[in-house]
Amino acid sequence: MKTLATDLDGTLYLDDLLIKGVESAYKSLILDNYKIYHTTNNSSQSTDVLAKKLSNLLNADIDLSSIITPLVVLKEYLSNKKLSIFVYGSKDVKDFVSSISNTVTNIEDSNFIIMGRVDSPSESELDLIAESIKSGKEGATLNKDLTYPISESEFKPGNGQIAKYIESKSQKELQSFGKEGELYSQYFLNKNIDVDYVIGDRVDTDIMFGNKLGATSILVESSIDNFMSEDFADRKFKDFPTFVSSIIN
Repeated sequence: MKTLATDLDGTLYLDDLLIKGVESAYKSLILDNYKIYHTTNNSSQSTDVLAKKLSNLLNADIDLSSIITPLVVLKEYLSNKKLSIFVYGSKDVKDFVSSISNTVTNIEDSNFIIMGRVDSPSESELDLIAESIKSGKEGATLNKDLTYPISESEFKPGNGQIAKYIESKSQKELQSFGKEGELYSQYFLNKNIDVDYVIGDRVDTDIMFGNKLGATSILVESSIDNFMSEDFADRKFKDFPTFVSSIIN
């Protein structure tokens, strides 16, 4: 059995629309006995929500354990750790972290800071977080995506905007639970998940992740214009269906 790890938004679909030809390509992989992992830097939705979305779009059954998000990696990272965590992010992210670890509402009482995406970040709050990290508290971001696609031509600011600000102010590099970080690839290695192909639309996340795993990294041109060199990818294709047709006999 061969294994493929595919990105979601920008590779299989854009917002709520499946990219043309993806459903038949996806099902041809299943028929050819491929194991598919669904990888994403989406940290605002649970694996249940993502599985339901994928199932509806692809008209296929989706194994929950095949969906790897920053929250999945975070949960594994926090297991058996006794931390007092301050969470800067949405209510859903705060509730999730509270369900798996000890959280505090005052940053002064914390020894670990987790940063997610918020729609209207407060500069004063970010400055307080940066100063706390500069003074020695450990900090991490759910991902470092500067933007994320919501349509073929529209993007919204991502977690990376906050992470970049904090890193600049604190002069310290943040760990990331996203695909661009070491913790995400380490999750696969710790679980002994061998991956043959990693496919996605972003060099800074998908291709770097694939290269860390030693997989064949596949870049598709179905979404963003990359700011990093596309030469980091082992192979390039127009889109997911075009790649699949190249490996299915």
